[in-house]
Amino acid sequence: MILFLKPYFEIKPWAGDELNKIYDCPIGTGEAWIVSGYKNKSSIISNGKFKGQTLRHIWRTHPELFGDYPDKDFPLLLKLISAKDNLSVQVHPNDDYAIKKHNSLGKFECWYILPETKATQVTLGVNVNNSIELKSIIDKGLIENFLINKDVKADDLVIVEPGRVHAIHGDTFLLETQESSDITYRLYDFNRLPKRPLHIEDSLNVIDYNNDKNLIHSFKEEDTFKNSHFNLYKLHINEKTVYENKGFEIFYVLSGNGTINNSMIKKGDTFILTAEHSKISFDGNLEIIAVIPKPKEKDRLKMRKVALITGIVGQDGYYLTKLLLEKNYEVHGMVQSMNQYQTSYITEYDKNENFFIHIGDMTDTSNINRLLENIKPDEIYHLASQAHVDLSFDVPEYTAQVNALGTLRLLDAIKSSDIRTKLFNLSTPYLFSGEIYPQNEDTPFEPSTPYAISKQYAHSMVKCYRNNFNLFAVNGICYNHTSPYRTSSFVSKKIVDTAKMVRKGEDAVLELGNLTPVREWGDAKDYAYAMWLSLQQNKPTDYIISTGVGYSVKELVEKVYANIGENITWENTGIDEVGVNQNGVIRVKVSPEFIRPYDPEVLVGNPEKFKKATGYQIENKIDELIDSMLED
Repeated sequence: MILFLKPYFEIKPWAGDELNKIYDCPIGTGEAWIVSGYKNKSSIISNGKFKGQTLRHIWRTHPELFGDYPDKDFPLLLKLISAKDNLSVQVHPNDDYAIKKHNSLGKFECWYILPETKATQVTLGVNVNNSIELKSIIDKGLIENFLINKDVKADDLVIVEPGRVHAIHGDTFLLETQESSDITYRLYDFNRLPKRPLHIEDSLNVIDYNNDKNLIHSFKEEDTFKNSHFNLYKLHINEKTVYENKGFEIFYVLSGNGTINNSMIKKGDTFILTAEHSKISFDGNLEIIAVIPKPKEKDRLKMRKVALITGIVGQDGYYLTKLLLEKNYEVHGMVQSMNQYQTSYITEYDKNENFFIHIGDMTDTSNINRLLENIKPDEIYHLASQAHVDLSFDVPEYTAQVNALGTLRLLDAIKSSDIRTKLFNLSTPYLFSGEIYPQNEDTPFEPSTPYAISKQYAHSMVKCYRNNFNLFAVNGICYNHTSPYRTSSFVSKKIVDTAKMVRKGEDAVLELGNLTPVREWGDAKDYAYAMWLSLQQNKPTDYIISTGVGYSVKELVEKVYANIGENITWENTGIDEVGVNQNGVIRVKVSPEFIRPYDPEVLVGNPEKFKKATGYQIENKIDELIDSMLED
C-alpha cells in the first residue's frame, strides 16, 4: 500500500518563500512537516481508504502497515525548512542526558541542502574547549565570535549529531530528517525580540567540545548515508523502473515528474510504502530522497516505561506502584485531592524521583485528556471506581458517572490522543450471579447492583474499544483480594481489626451481615503482579484473575480468630446466629445493617486461561495473609 501524505504547515517569523512555490500554503510558512506523527501536527493521509486520517492515528491503529514497528511513536520527522533569517543556535542532548533528565531519547538529525539555497554556510560547532570557557564567553556577549561556520552547497548532507552546536543561516532551503524527539536546547537567539527562553545550563552540559569530525558529505558523490537511526539515499529515475520495496520506507520527490504504480507524482510529493508492499513501478524523470527507519537499538532503550494509575491510593495502587518502581517505571498516580493522597499509604513513595501525583477525577473529561497528553503513558492501570456495593444504592448516578462513564472517558481519551498505550481495567466478579461456579470468561453476566451494572458497562466498553479501535485494552476480573493496606470498610480488614482488639484484651464484638457467601481471599501483592503481567502479553484479551479457592465468611472468621487463640463455633441461625469462643463469650453476631440480600453466594473463579497465557498462577496463601494482616 502506498500512503500519500499532506504536510502540516508551520507559520514562522523567519520564513522564506520557497514553500509557497511548491505547496498551496499560507504566506509566512517556514516549515512543512511532510512526514510527522506529532499530535496536532501530524501529516494527513490523502489517498485510499485512510484518506483524511492522520499518520499519527494510522501508526497507532494499524501497526501491521509498518511491520509492527516497535516504537510507540512514529520514529522520524521529515521537514522542509525555508528560512530568510538565521535560526537560533541549538544543541541536542545525547541519550544518557535526555533519559536522565526527561525520560526521552536524544536527537540525531541531518540536513539535505536543496538547490534553491542561496546561503553558503551553516553553523556547526563552537570554538571553545570546555563549558567554563563557553559560559564566560556567553556572559561577555561574545558567543557569535566563537561559532564555527562551515561551507555548504546544494546536495550536501549536513550531519547534526547529539552534542553538536548548530544553526541554519538565512536564505537556506533544506530537507531535515530527524528522530522524533522534541528535546532541543536553545543556546543563543541573536538577541532578537521578543526574547525566547534559552537553555544555557543544559546546553553547556551536553555540548561535545573539541570534536573536529567532518559532518558534511557531498550527496552527489555519496548517494547513500547509513546510520544507526535510518538509512537515507537518493533514487534517480530516468525510465520505467521496478523497485523492490525493502519494507516500511519514506519517499520525498526532490524534482521532476513521473508516476508510481501509474499514480502521478511531482516535486514536493511525499509518500510511504507500507511493509506489505513488495514491488512497485516508477516511471518518468524523477529525483527522490528515500528514508528507511531503523528500530531503536536495544542499548538505547534505557528509557523508563511510563505508567499511569488511576485510583492509586487503594491497596492495589500501593502494591502496583511498588512493583513498577522496582521495575524502573516512571509512575504517575491520579488522586481526587491532595488530602486524599496525604492520608494514604502511598505517600511512602514521596521521595522516589520516578513517582508523581496528579489531581484528577474520572468525571472530568478535560482533566483526563490533559493527563494523557502530558504523561504519554506506556501503560494505564485503571483502578479508580466507586467500589462500595452498598453505597452504590445510595448514589447510583455518581457510581455510574465514575465507574461506567469514567471508564468511557478514559477509553475515548486514549483513542483521541493516538498514543500507543496499554490499558488494564480492573473489573469485578460481581458481574456474576454466583449461581454458576467456578466462573470463567464465558460465564454469563448477571449483575444485580448499581455497582455491578456500572462495572459491566465499563467491561463491555473496554471490549468495544479494543475490537473497534484496535486498542490494547484488557479487562482483568480480579477476584476478592486483601492485604494489611485494605481499608476497614471491607469485611476482611474489619474481621482482622476486631480480632486485634480482642487480642489486646478488649471486649470487642464483630458485627457482620451475610456469613455464608464464599469468596476468595487472595494476596493483593500477587494481584498487582498479575495486572502488570496481563499487559506484557502479545495480544489483549480478558482474564479471570483468581486463586480458584474460596472460603465462606464464617471460615475466614474462624481462621483469623484461631490465629489469636480463639476457637469460634456457631450457634442459632439467621439473624440470631452468633459466633462464640471456647469460653462461651460472643465474639461475632449478625447485624441487619450489614445484610445484603443481593449478595452472590459463591464467587470463585477459574484462572486457567490466565495461567495458560502467562504461566502464572496466583496461589492460595490465606494463612500467610492472615498472619501479615494481624501484624501491627
